[in-house]
Amino acid sequence: MAVAWKPVAVGAIVFLAWLFARAWWTVRTFDPDRPARSAAIFDVQGRLIGSVGAPRSAFVPLDRIPRALVEAVLATEDTRFYQHPGIDPVGIARALLANVRARGVVQGGSTITQQLARTLFLTTERTLVRKLDEAAIALMLERRFSKDRILELYLNRVYFGEGATGVGAAAFTYFGKLPSQLSLGESAMLAGLIRAPSALSPYRDMDASLRRRRVVLARMVEVGYLSPAQAEAAASEPVHLAGVRGGIAPWYIDYLAPILERQFGFNLVQRGGLRVHTGFDLRMQEAAIRALGRRQGAIVAIDPRSGDVKAMVGGRDYLESQFNRATEARRQPGSAFKPFVYAVALEQGWQLNSIVQDVPRDFDGYRPHNYRDRYWGPVTLKHALVMSLNVGSVWLASQVGVDRALALASALGITTLTPDDRNLAATLGGLRVGVSPLEMAQAYAAFANGGLSYPVRPFVRVVDEDGYVWYDQPSPQGRRVLSPQVAYLLTDALRDALQRGTGQVARLDRPAAGKTGTTDRLVSAWFVGYTPDLVAAVYVGNDDGTPVGGTGGVLAAPIWKAFMEGALRGRPSQDFPVPDGVVTGIDVDIFSGRRAGGLCRWVERDAFVAGTEPSGWSLCVIGIQPAGKGARPQEPFAGSEAPLTAPAEPGGGAGAPLPSEGGEPSGR
Repeated sequence: MAVAWKPVAVGAIVFLAWLFARAWWTVRTFDPDRPARSAAIFDVQGRLIGSVGAPRSAFVPLDRIPRALVEAVLATEDTRFYQHPGIDPVGIARALLANVRARGVVQGGSTITQQLARTLFLTTERTLVRKLDEAAIALMLERRFSKDRILELYLNRVYFGEGATGVGAAAFTYFGKLPSQLSLGESAMLAGLIRAPSALSPYRDMDASLRRRRVVLARMVEVGYLSPAQAEAAASEPVHLAGVRGGIAPWYIDYLAPILERQFGFNLVQRGGLRVHTGFDLRMQEAAIRALGRRQGAIVAIDPRSGDVKAMVGGRDYLESQFNRATEARRQPGSAFKPFVYAVALEQGWQLNSIVQDVPRDFDGYRPHNYRDRYWGPVTLKHALVMSLNVGSVWLASQVGVDRALALASALGITTLTPDDRNLAATLGGLRVGVSPLEMAQAYAAFANGGLSYPVRPFVRVVDEDGYVWYDQPSPQGRRVLSPQVAYLLTDALRDALQRGTGQVARLDRPAAGKTGTTDRLVSAWFVGYTPDLVAAVYVGNDDGTPVGGTGGVLAAPIWKAFMEGALRGRPSQDFPVPDGVVTGIDVDIFSGRRAGGLCRWVERDAFVAGTEPSGWSLCVIGIQPAGKGARPQEPFAGSEAPLTAPAEPGGGAGAPLPSEGGEPSGR
């Protein structure tokens, strides 16, 4: 047995020798006086959008950092900093015991020196080799630098959130002060951010930040830095945030930063001087900011041919709220979800002139309603989508299968669907979790792009200061989700929605298509639409769930129109290319689905897969009685969305309310 262990022991010795040799070389060649370089973010025209990482700000010497901040950091991050050699077996044991008692990870065992090693040289991945690297580098840092120098480097390199690296940037970002001007309460708040800077930022969650401040102050009392009275006074200090944040695309920078860090590592992004080239367009961003104005909500636009993010506005005022509604909000989409049902029907062989039954009915206890209880009876599939008929759409979902519609939505990029969504209420956007504007834009992009779906592409090329290329993807590869014919037929219907349906207010002077969405009690309003070269999702909604006072056609559609006109100004108009095997321009009677005769009043112009065009003609005899409750409209009206009630859930009461369409008049 002893002989069998010899190769293992020799291998372990060789590995550890190599590990420490690498750590020695890493620390030896490290220049602590070389300033960290933030990652510069450029738009599609090479214009600077902003930066991610350490600002090019002055290094703050340890003697200019208030003692209260130093002690707050030591109390919470490494109370035995001045006693251990870089790693702390006592601290590791204490953290292990605390975690066992709490039955979860509540305390870490890393020293300040280990954290500095990780920040300067390593990634945040949790592997044994990385932890060994961290420990070896920490020991070498302690051999080269004094304790005060290590603490100084740490306080100038640690990340405090909101793009602030180091105490100088943090003091200015949060309080608009120099570090030397910080109060005890402010120092404790900053120290508390180190553990989880994004989750604990007072800009994002003031209550969480205040609770964490109390924890830091209590810890300072425990180790003898403060008296209980001093801690209580500091905990009662009012917080006055400086609001030093923003820029023209702050939500996009916030969205981009964690993606870069996951792919290239925190240290390289925060300090490596990367140059990140994107498909973002600052001119389009300006148009999005103007279009949204003072409405609370979001606009996100992408290029359907590449997945490039072109513009992103996550709210009306970044200084007021940094919550990115374009990417983080999960809201009910209302009737903006209906196109997924209609796309499935077209994939199954239904045509735009196929007849849909818009008649009041009970779907196993689920009773959707149209706007103002007005029903059209049997109408074409295209007319049901153009007018956003709730009952007709639910009937169609019952025929083609709501599971198939959910599967298509998922394939198009919607990631938040759950098993609870497997009911007909999903047709009208009654989803358990909701969707984000970014994912809705990505899903609609396949309609604009002939059925090809591209993953959202946050950036195109990444190089460092030495010219080394870390990432380059000039030609992304699309994935076919819909046939070109189906994508075109659906677009043909959604174009008509802008001409005579619920989206008339969004009509442009160029080919465009789109769909409105409104939820119960007018809580959320949507418009998702596209041209061949740009797709944009507009969401309007208050964070507290209070009504916005209008529908998708009234609120979101005008914002979408204003954005698209500004974003596409100066660009040549493009039409949607007609794929092989499709014929266009056939007049159809909406009630029979046949070719429209001379007496027909209700006519739509449809596209067809070649060979499926209607052969018969409709006489359109006047005086046909309408089906269902209420009279058939005598004049075209846009918008038939109405509140819906979910079917009974297993073990629950029937008719549980779900957010959905709240009714969308034309907006005229």
